[in-house]
Amino acid sequence: MLHALSVHLARSGLVIAVAGTALTLATGQALAVGGWTIASAPPTGQNATLTGVATVSDSDAWAVGFRNGSAFTNIGAKVLIDNWNGTAWSQVATPVTPQNTALLNAVSASSATDAWAVGRTQNNKSNFEALALHWNGTAWSVSPSFTAALNAYAVGVADISPTDAYAVGNNSSIPRGHLAHWDGTSWSSVTVPVPPNAPTNTTLEAISADGPNDVWAVGTFLDSANEQFETFSIHFNGSAWSVVPMPLGGGQLNAIQANSPSDVWAVGENSGTLIEHFNGTAWSVVPSPSPGSNAMLGGVTTSNAANDVWAVGADTVPGTTTQQTLTLNWNGTAWTTVASPNVGSDRVGAVATNPGAAIVWAVGGSGTSGSFNPLVLRNG
Repeated sequence: MLHALSVHLARSGLVIAVAGTALTLATGQALAVGGWTIASAPPTGQNATLTGVATVSDSDAWAVGFRNGSAFTNIGAKVLIDNWNGTAWSQVATPVTPQNTALLNAVSASSATDAWAVGRTQNNKSNFEALALHWNGTAWSVSPSFTAALNAYAVGVADISPTDAYAVGNNSSIPRGHLAHWDGTSWSSVTVPVPPNAPTNTTLEAISADGPNDVWAVGTFLDSANEQFETFSIHFNGSAWSVVPMPLGGGQLNAIQANSPSDVWAVGENSGTLIEHFNGTAWSVVPSPSPGSNAMLGGVTTSNAANDVWAVGADTVPGTTTQQTLTLNWNGTAWTTVASPNVGSDRVGAVATNPGAAIVWAVGGSGTSGSFNPLVLRNG
């Protein structure tokens, strides 16, 4: 990829090592900045990183990632799932997964008894296969039909209902975006439409659904006309998938939030933060602050579609090589930076809430490769 910064690499299981101090917080300890506090989440001391978060309510949320992998390569890593019960985050039991390494990249929930977490499993450094775990209200289990249906490592999932979900991913050898659909019984492959000048080199990075007839995914393609990577989106209207063009100018999108057919946000990076908005007719780039250096965004969510949208990521402290958390808020008029806490080398790559909820969650990791600890930020 043209842009390969920390959150995107974390989804691929290759996390950049940067100087800093590992996060170690005792239960209940919190550091508050700008309305955000650091919440304790297990496990510590297991080289653990959180890559995805989803909320059902203020008393039910999921965070996923991986733990116990080798430094830099994550070989031997095991899936990690934490649950928020309204009082505390706790680590939950996970099923045995294929091959010797397994990582989760994203999670989505339609209810307290229906959630999907997706990622990949692999044998050492090769043989990537798609991995999907399903929550039925009692336990997580591996979905056997997912591997063949996606034929790629999974990076995003949108859970609409127990009989309707979509996942996106990418092939590990030839850049190509893949899409799969869950119908309540099994996963099946879906043909991905691509821009006319993107014959093969495409990726899909994120997916979001406002409902069964309004599903969006975003990615990048190598524009054969100008030999530059560009962003693009695809949309499902209930009948068919189609390409919806995005502004040219390069960049990479890492997350998307569909609020309604006329209100969709996508965030990422392009020599700084990149935010694009769909108003029902067309996509446009919306100005966004890029403090520090290497600023990028890895997650976006909505508390209120009109005037309260959150985007999160990381940037580098001026004059240092230390990564820090980055949180931006949309107030209905403009995006502004909101102060967020840091205890060392920190980054958040996913964020979630529900419209009208009191709590916004952002997750990521803190520390250096080989000694990461989960990082969870709470606002509200």
